[in-house]
Amino acid sequence: MTQIPTQQSSKPSNKGWGGLIEKINNAPDLPTFHQAMLDLQCKIVAAEYGAFWVKGQDNEPVILNSWPNKLEGDQIAQAIRELLSQSAKSGFERQTSHVLKVSPEGQEDQQGIGAHVFVTVIRAAGKIAGVTTVVADCQDPSTITATVPMREMAAGLYEVFLQRESARIAQQDAQNVRNAVALLGTTQEAEGFQGAGLNLVNELARQLKCSRVTLGWVKGKGINVVSMSDTEELKRHSEYVRQMEVAMGECLDQQQPVVYPVPENAEPLLAEAVIYSHKKLLQNDKGSHIVSIPLRLRDEWIGVLTLEREEPFDGMLVTQLQLIADVAAPQLADRYESDRWLIGHAWNSVKWLASYVVGPKHVGWKMLSVLIMIALIYVFVGSMPYRISADFTMEAQSKRIIPAPYEGDLGEVRVRPGTEVKAGDILAILNTTELKLQLGEAVSQLHMYSLQRQKSRAENKIAEAQQAEAAMKQNQARIDLLQYQIEKSTIRSPIDGVVLTGDWYDKVGGVVEKGKAMFEVAPLTDLIPILRVNEQDIDTIENYIHETGGLPEGGLTTRSQPDQDFRFMVRQIVPLATPLNGQNVFEIRSGFATADWSDTADYEQDDTVIFQGILYRAASSSGPKAGKGPVEPGTNNDVWQRANWMRPGMEGLARIDMGKRKIWWVATHRIADMVRLWMWW
Repeated sequence: MTQIPTQQSSKPSNKGWGGLIEKINNAPDLPTFHQAMLDLQCKIVAAEYGAFWVKGQDNEPVILNSWPNKLEGDQIAQAIRELLSQSAKSGFERQTSHVLKVSPEGQEDQQGIGAHVFVTVIRAAGKIAGVTTVVADCQDPSTITATVPMREMAAGLYEVFLQRESARIAQQDAQNVRNAVALLGTTQEAEGFQGAGLNLVNELARQLKCSRVTLGWVKGKGINVVSMSDTEELKRHSEYVRQMEVAMGECLDQQQPVVYPVPENAEPLLAEAVIYSHKKLLQNDKGSHIVSIPLRLRDEWIGVLTLEREEPFDGMLVTQLQLIADVAAPQLADRYESDRWLIGHAWNSVKWLASYVVGPKHVGWKMLSVLIMIALIYVFVGSMPYRISADFTMEAQSKRIIPAPYEGDLGEVRVRPGTEVKAGDILAILNTTELKLQLGEAVSQLHMYSLQRQKSRAENKIAEAQQAEAAMKQNQARIDLLQYQIEKSTIRSPIDGVVLTGDWYDKVGGVVEKGKAMFEVAPLTDLIPILRVNEQDIDTIENYIHETGGLPEGGLTTRSQPDQDFRFMVRQIVPLATPLNGQNVFEIRSGFATADWSDTADYEQDDTVIFQGILYRAASSSGPKAGKGPVEPGTNNDVWQRANWMRPGMEGLARIDMGKRKIWWVATHRIADMVRLWMWW
């Protein structure tokens, strides 16, 4: 590191250590404390140079105080400043106190002897608040370790100072609040607005030793002086009152405190305020100081307090006055409103409402209110398409269930589910061996009874001949039954289609019961949707049918292909509710509408449905001219070409068009029904 020239250590002050500790404890502000802390750190190690550092915005060390000079100017001071800066950076990075050896270039001193930089980390609330770096020429190696406790103990005084400052500030805030409450008590003791204002300005003038305290109140677009300390009657048309009102307007326009003359070390807010009118007000009163504090009630500025005295107004006093103004403003506003006539209250309410509605404030809430109003008007006046939702299942309209013709053994199976068949194709064959044997036996017995009848007639045995003839008829009937069963043993498909159910390959040789369903055959191009509508909605559909004289239409989509939708028309409503998933539902049989609409064609076919004993035709009022079209029974070829993937048993969601209804009715009719049911007794 760069070699540092040493200078003779400064002699301790007359007060010594006690004086430094006392200076630290009695530091009036933080900069003074920083300097006292640096002086103490330098005295502990008999330092020759020192600096107090804090971390800047770019995380680089920033010097606040230096000892014994500012470390600026010549080359040596710059070298020392650079060394201390690097040492402070090391302290911020390590976050612990340490000592750095300063060795001359090309030379190594004995360990612990020579120039060293003592880096002490100062913490507050567990965080690093600053770093002190001091340079000392050590002649004794034990100095490095011996001074560690003293340096750390001195650094601990920083947190003690902050705690004492916090307690002092809290005490000062509490005192300010007590003063504000005391002043508030004076306003409450008076009667009316004028009395409260006069008590306030007189009490402020007494406590703060002011030559004059003035209260101004906003009226319309201007501000008027309403109270002045030690003044019973105001001369409102005097030049001084006019200039005072101008100065108050200057404060009100800026919506912040205004102080003149501006105090030293004032906050930027006070230092940058416009003070032209305040300066003009004091042009004939040299040596006086003035401050104006605006009064605010919620988001409105209602008045100004102006104080004049010979002593200056510092930042802390301005803060205290702002607190007093915030506490007194609501009380003064209440008194002002209470003193007005009833007609004044009414007029003020009208003006407030008008300003709230058309004024520049609360634009967002006003726009939201307008939008809500427009939405409510649209809800009660406007209409929207109303649709009833229902689940549906695809079913084959021409499905055939093929049962077992009689109880017998299954001999052969020729199809499985999914097999396409034609009308007359063999599906299965029952075993006819036993039937054929019984048929042969019955034929033999018939021949035997025929011979017996002939013999009895030849011998003129009439009774025996009649018995033989009866036995022949009985055997003939048996023969006919056996031949019928043998003929029916071959189970054939009655229609063209696809086998939906009936996997009997593993049951060959087993016995099938008479009448038991063995196969289901249906054409896949003849599917219809079966809707299941909740009983809460069935009355709406009935009313639509009675009002329009036609059956409603709608759209549906399947769960397997939700991107494709199809039009349908209600064809039959089964007037019997059945329970399903805890609800009562009505079954509605529907038919697909044609996919290629014709806007000019009329309904040519007589598509009629009997519902509750009344004959209905297809709803022409909602037909082609409304953009829909004729309805063909079943599933037409267009739909099948679009959806050849449809299969029986597929499910989905259907929506039945009920025309346009009022939006409020659509949103509330279910709730209204529930409330009526709940309140019924």
